Amino acid sequence: MKPIVRDWEEVVEEGKARIIIPKRSLYVREDLVYEPAWSPVFYNPVMRVSRDLTVLVARSVYGSSSYFFIDALGGTGVRGIRLALETQGYGIVNDVDPIAYYYISRNIEYNRVENRVKPLMCEANVLLNNYTFSGIPVDYIDIDPYGSPIPFIDSAVKPLAKQALLGVTATDTAPLVCSHARKTLRRYNVNCAKVDFEKELGIRNLIFNLVFRGAAQDRALKPILSYSHRHYFRVFFRTERSGSKSYELMERCRGYIWFCPSTLERGYLKNPADRVECSKPEEPLILGPTWICRLGDPEFAKQVLALAKKEADALVSRETVKILEILVDEYRIVSPYVRYDKLFGVLKKNMPPIREFIKYLREHGFEAYRTHFDQRGIKTSASLAELYEILGRDEYD
Repeated sequence: MKPIVRDWEEVVEEGKARIIIPKRSLYVREDLVYEPAWSPVFYNPVMRVSRDLTVLVARSVYGSSSYFFIDALGGTGVRGIRLALETQGYGIVNDVDPIAYYYISRNIEYNRVENRVKPLMCEANVLLNNYTFSGIPVDYIDIDPYGSPIPFIDSAVKPLAKQALLGVTATDTAPLVCSHARKTLRRYNVNCAKVDFEKELGIRNLIFNLVFRGAAQDRALKPILSYSHRHYFRVFFRTERSGSKSYELMERCRGYIWFCPSTLERGYLKNPADRVECSKPEEPLILGPTWICRLGDPEFAKQVLALAKKEADALVSRETVKILEILVDEYRIVSPYVRYDKLFGVLKKNMPPIREFIKYLREHGFEAYRTHFDQRGIKTSASLAELYEILGRDEYD
């Protein structure tokens, strides 16, 4: 018999899951917008994209094979329940909050997945550390905290199987994008400054820190899909238990970004002591250490997109498909995106439509794409010097 839905509760549908939550209409701000943090148990409909992609990534990697997962910070249980219903996953949905545990238990029963998902009420680090010594390898671990994931990462990488998946969310975007430089240095050990590609810098800072912490425990974390959406960053890693591979990854992808504020010139450095010069008389800012390799695997993103298009509307939101369509092209360019409006602002010129400029770049042999990070951004293989040379031509006077 299914649990009773009380008068002050409602059922929301997401993918194949039907989740009991407290009525959202009881927790609205003065502007009548639902505030999930006010609810007794956290359910944020905006995070649907994150959960869609969790299911799609798991299906793309494991296909029809079964795998064991831990959702360490489960909330209502919706992510783990969707993994059980929409993939061949089985596992644990955990939360330290007794109210969350109550709803996780009810929702597991409501969706009839008791034989595939078990609820737990435990502090996340304790749970993950216990599994490290249990001898039971975990194929997928999800860390989706309120704020920074840093307090959970050391525990999360230890129980992973020899080859596994790790999904991590960060909602503390302000320090990651250098809005609070002191907190960035304190929490992420990164020297930074405000740049025009701040969201990409934020996710590069996050990836580097997670890869670094994994490497400290001989776990190689390779990002296969990462993105920024609304108020959070999200990264999926393929992981491998290997000291040598974790070292190779750090050696290749740990570096610095140099940036000239007045001209927007930028590039990567392996050694912060290497000499670079701005085209105008100013010293470049040196940002990092940070991640200087690809933000994801374009071929894997293409595979996930194909799967998403099959499920569009039925199990996957259109917004999820839209983001994936941009990521497939965006991952091909390693250089940070350039803010289109700031580029034309430096030269004090009127901007043509962004699509027209992208087309022009492609016609002249450069790769150029929109970025999901910022509607005003362009990812391109052209350097700033080449962009300025193009913008100096008659057609842009």
